[in-house]
Amino acid sequence: MSAVTTPERVALDVHAALHAICSTGKGRCWYCDLKLPLAEKAITAGWDVQRVQKREPVASIILVCPSCLRQKAKLGEDEFLRGVSLRVCNATC
Repeated sequence: MSAVTTPERVALDVHAALHAICSTGKGRCWYCDLKLPLAEKAITAGWDVQRVQKREPVASIILVCPSCLRQKAKLGEDEFLRGVSLRVCNATC
């Protein structure tokens, strides 16, 4: 019998994470690069902290602004990500 245990994901406390990230003054939306406001304003505005579930070389926790959250819900994840990638390409190509 193996003594190796699989690490479990700890539930993410969005408010605590926002407070911690806001205290650094460096947070930005993962998708549109909007600067994270102070903690109380970020919480009331609807900022979200999400885990990245894919095996990509990115931060495991990302910030998402209310505007991007609404767009993602409205368009669906695939269409939203397509729009994000087109904006990035147009800005850099």
